[in-house]
Amino acid sequence: MNEEYACFRDWLVASKSLTKNSADDVVSRIKRAKNIMEIDVPLDVETLLFHFTAKPAFKTLTITVRSQLKRAVKLYKEFKP
Repeated sequence: MNEEYACFRDWLVASKSLTKNSADDVVSRIKRAKNIMEIDVPLDVETLLFHFTAKPAFKTLTITVRSQLKRAVKLYKEFKP
């Protein structure tokens, strides 16, 4: 795990009261989201999610996975605006 993801995981544990395992799951989802679309762009979270959810690769995922990825993106953008 690179340093940025480690910091993100630590932030999730400290700021959002997630367990280490739950935080690791969110980190895994953010990595998956980054494979679909670059999320380190200077967009507000609503605009980013609008473009993210329009991607064909996103639309093929199950509803549960889509929801998990959107939550991970929101948390990541809160961590790294």
